Amino acid sequence: MIKTFEKKMIEQNGQAVKYIKAVGLKDSTGTIKNINEQIARDFGLAGPLTLSTVSERVHAVRWVTARESYVVESSVKRVTKEIVAASVAQVNRCPYCEDAHGTSIVSAGDKITSKKIANGTWQTLKGEKKKQIIEWSLNTRNPNAEIIKNPPFSIHEAPEIIGTALVFHSTNRLVSIFLEESPLPNFLSGKLIKKTALKIAAKTLFKSMVEKQSTTGDGLEFINDYPIPTSLKWSKSIPPFSKALAAEQVVLNEIEEELIPKKLAQLFIEKVNSWQGEEMPMGRSWLNEVIKPLSENEKPIAQIMFLAAFTPFAVTGKDIEDFRKAKPGDAALVEVCYWSIQLLTNRLSKWLVKPFIN
Repeated sequence: MIKTFEKKMIEQNGQAVKYIKAVGLKDSTGTIKNINEQIARDFGLAGPLTLSTVSERVHAVRWVTARESYVVESSVKRVTKEIVAASVAQVNRCPYCEDAHGTSIVSAGDKITSKKIANGTWQTLKGEKKKQIIEWSLNTRNPNAEIIKNPPFSIHEAPEIIGTALVFHSTNRLVSIFLEESPLPNFLSGKLIKKTALKIAAKTLFKSMVEKQSTTGDGLEFINDYPIPTSLKWSKSIPPFSKALAAEQVVLNEIEEELIPKKLAQLFIEKVNSWQGEEMPMGRSWLNEVIKPLSENEKPIAQIMFLAAFTPFAVTGKDIEDFRKAKPGDAALVEVCYWSIQLLTNRLSKWLVKPFIN
């Protein structure tokens, strides 16, 4: 029974993607297949990763940045990074990621921490460093928080801790658009059965994920080698991660040049550069005001861009449909969402890395 459950969990994780046709391990070819095989080997081919299989360049940089900061253990234990991921998911109101990473913490042997993060009583945990990591993670959208200005970890730990936070600020948003609200199959969505299913998952699928051992640098075969700018010196203790961030920037520049109208890109960048981590107001009045100067042809693209970055949980099927009329194809949809989300994530990174670049 447990094996059957685990098999269904794997199928759900890899295939339950909305709006686009993600490519699983069996159906992929070429570079996508090679990336998927490495993901399956080192982590597990879950929906949050398969959703980018429609774009080779996005899939490659997403995997390598996640792999080299979050998956591989260098100076920071995986369970600590799961604590960061679960806390960030709570900040971003991503129930899928809260379930997945809360369960992963349990799988790593820390059931109490998982429970106390979920119910907001983490201050009563034992272990000062652990509590500081949780507090830091919960404040990653607050540039004025004292703990963000004075982080509770060293520059050698920064690539993994900050890197994990950035990976999941981005991933939470993509998941909110393209996945359902739980990593569990739909037939396990009831409250009581879900609780039992997550307990089983903690002993099976998620346990196998957190216990996998990976060697740093293996993902570099999927990205080109670019010069590493001085702005990334905070990540230098893990050179493959620095290389992944440099490659990510090149991909973002390519997407902007190919898919984002200049006027729209400038409008979006101005909005992002003024963002201080705050929530957008309820409804869409803020969005309508921002995109008012745009033409009717540009507005469907703008809606997806701003919603994906600032309120991804508010994206609807109608928004997707309208976008496709302007920019057909799954790759364009994922790439524009990724570009928008990543620019916001990079804005957030400026205050997270500031203590390590002065």
